[in-house]
Amino acid sequence: MTAASLKQRARVLILVAAAAASVGAQAGEETAILDLFARYKSALLAGDGATASRLVDRETFAYFEEIKALTLGGGEESVRQRPFVDRLLVVTMRHELPPEQLTGMDLEGLLRHAIDAGWIGKQAIAQLGIGAVTVDGDQAAAVAVTPGQTPADAALADGLRYRFVREDGEWRFGFRSLVESINQTIAGFTAQMGTDQDALIFLLVEQLSGRKVLPEVWSLPSAVPATADVPPTAPPATLPTAP
Repeated sequence: MTAASLKQRARVLILVAAAAASVGAQAGEETAILDLFARYKSALLAGDGATASRLVDRETFAYFEEIKALTLGGGEESVRQRPFVDRLLVVTMRHELPPEQLTGMDLEGLLRHAIDAGWIGKQAIAQLGIGAVTVDGDQAAAVAVTPGQTPADAALADGLRYRFVREDGEWRFGFRSLVESINQTIAGFTAQMGTDQDALIFLLVEQLSGRKVLPEVWSLPSAVPATADVPPTAPPATLPTAP
């Protein structure tokens, strides 16, 4: 065997080894993300807001503070121009939480309250799954498998996607990116069905609370009168959510 052929074989072996290491690293990252998803889902089902809040990324905390500030201080115009999920969260919190209670809440407290109050339906959470994971450096995405779907069905559908980010060497769940995915899905659904998004928000919150949502909810909390005990338009139910 000539020196040239030895060098060529050595280069091939190096490339094969590098490819094998890359595949192994990819598999390890996918395993870590699947484990993160399982722990986050388990924390929600257990009502463990402390653990759930430790498994989300920094952008999720910033998003919570943004929505909290909007709920407490946003006027009607600024609220109603926001995307669907933002408006849904603002209406829910204004309808369900006194301003002084929300003011003292952090993300952990809100998650714990949302679980205890039934905002996050445990049955719906239990039925959510995760499909194929794609890793790209410190970012990753995965197909959201919703009730009634198989992973193969979900992969073919243009539906929800989970997003993950690696921070300080650990994978974290990106709720803000999931919100964007939900907004896109809802926009397509309501456009196709000719449904008014604000009417849908009111219906969902009334189902959640068992109380009529008043139009004044768009105003600042200080301008909203006490909610009357008016029968809702539908029986109580939990909001459709994703972890």
